[in-house]
Amino acid sequence: MKKLFLIALAALLSAPVFAQQSTTCAPSSSDRHILSVGGLSHWGWGYSFVQSNEFKPAGSGEFFLNVLDVKFYPVKEFGVDLGLDCKWSYIGTKENMFRQNSEHIVDSAVPFSTLGKTLKNSRSQISIFSLSVPVLAKVVIDRFRIGGGAEANFNLVGDTFYRYRADGERTREREKKLALNKFSYNFVGLVGIGNLTVFGKYYPKNSRMLPEGSVNFNYWTLGVAYAL
Repeated sequence: MKKLFLIALAALLSAPVFAQQSTTCAPSSSDRHILSVGGLSHWGWGYSFVQSNEFKPAGSGEFFLNVLDVKFYPVKEFGVDLGLDCKWSYIGTKENMFRQNSEHIVDSAVPFSTLGKTLKNSRSQISIFSLSVPVLAKVVIDRFRIGGGAEANFNLVGDTFYRYRADGERTREREKKLALNKFSYNFVGLVGIGNLTVFGKYYPKNSRMLPEGSVNFNYWTLGVAYAL
């Protein structure tokens, strides 16, 4: 997971070089009526509002970097965007430990309080790296745009970890090979002007990233994306 994140970060740092030959989130009036293909066109971060009756969420979100961007605008003000993003999603909690069973399924979120110690800096997290394919319909008027659609997620790899400090000693454990559903989906809405876009995403319960038997949650994300 750490290596994949570093690769995505390196791509982001090199984006200004590649972005000179790619399209942006807001195509100009001269190219909205044609098919255009680019890459490294934007990146974004969002804070996730998680709902669960099995653990108390805290500090969840997602980061994504676009690697392929296809735009088709059959008329000047209306078009469709198809993309390919590298996405890192994380679900966090400060009061529970996500634990994997022998089949690498996160089947429990054990309260830290069961350790019977006074803890500091406690946190546990589920991390998932995905390739996401957003399909968005957009209305574009000059520099303003509004749109919505859906996003298909191909979940590649994940892990869990927890940490805490007790009696002056720090404990930290990471479990890899997290069991995942290989495909999930979510819905997307956005509004933007210029290089800045505000987006919202909703991940329904029946689009689970984790297999049956895992801790249950659903969430929605609010964030910003910036064109490179």
